[in-house]
Amino acid sequence: MIRQTCVAGLFYEADEELLTRNIELLFNGVEDVDISDENSIKSIVVPHAGYVYSGRTAAYAFNELSRENLPDTFIIIGPNHTGIGDKLSLTNSKIWNTPLGDIDVDVEFINKLNEVDLNCTIDESAHIREHSIEVELPFLQYIARNKNKDFRIVPIIIKYQHPQLCKQLAKSIHEVSNQLNRKIMIIASTDLTHYEDSDTAKFLDTKVMRAIDNMDSDDLFKQIVEYDITMCGYGPTITAIEYSKLSGAKNSYILNYSNSGDVSGDYDSVVGYTSAMIK
Repeated sequence: MIRQTCVAGLFYEADEELLTRNIELLFNGVEDVDISDENSIKSIVVPHAGYVYSGRTAAYAFNELSRENLPDTFIIIGPNHTGIGDKLSLTNSKIWNTPLGDIDVDVEFINKLNEVDLNCTIDESAHIREHSIEVELPFLQYIARNKNKDFRIVPIIIKYQHPQLCKQLAKSIHEVSNQLNRKIMIIASTDLTHYEDSDTAKFLDTKVMRAIDNMDSDDLFKQIVEYDITMCGYGPTITAIEYSKLSGAKNSYILNYSNSGDVSGDYDSVVGYTSAMIK
């Protein structure tokens, strides 16, 4: 089974040449981030809006990733926007397609994760019309092509973003990666505050980014609940933080922050975006 694109031509260019050129421009727009940390990246947090809005912010994290040796497999975790599927849905497709070509799914990892974590279900229905994972893939393909490196993916959609479920998922991913001796990296896909004015969004998003910067998933969830923050992918972010700590991460870095008003000019109702890496 091949999972075809559902937002090519909407969130990003459907033409291979135009898409490649756009990603190149997004990378060229990244300003240098002075980070002296030789530890390897365990996870990144990136937005998933249309490239015109959040592509530049996403490029900050992918640019850092491009400086490292790529893992065998990327575990890409996104929130469920459609309401379709189970609480933790693993793809049933063996290949995911984008305008830049096909990507192999790490079927062995998925089958083992499905055995180890009882919350997981192999359920393609959650993936068919979901954009939160798909929009990250062309960035990975662009990087891998430049490095002449193959990679595989494990797409996971979280519908039920309870912290305990996400922490268990992090443990399960860590366990399976050790069992299979697989070098992996987690990509947590999330946007931040939705449809507040820019000042309010920045106030709320700062609380989220502080928790990510501190690698404190409990505080992240506390802020989400206390301030009713409309961050759509806090579950994937919790999973990334917890997996990173299990893998020996020592530091987290907020690389960029922006909101949709920076592009549209409408600061009365914005969506916030951040990119971060945990090493």
